[in-house]
Amino acid sequence: MNEVALFEPRNDRVARAWDELSEIDRQVLLESVRQRRAYQAHKSRIYTELYGMRVNK
Repeated sequence: MNEVALFEPRNDRVARAWDELSEIDRQVLLESVRQRRAYQAHKSRIYTELYGMRVNK
């Protein structure tokens, strides 16, 4: 019986789109992700507050 590793090492790493981006493009992409997450957190806080008001009536 042969043993098989659950996770095989990635010796021949495939080039990813991230690796092809310039430094400026990476910064723009990261900033857009930060802004989207901040907006989602803001929306979530608003919905939580509204839902909390409805429950406490």
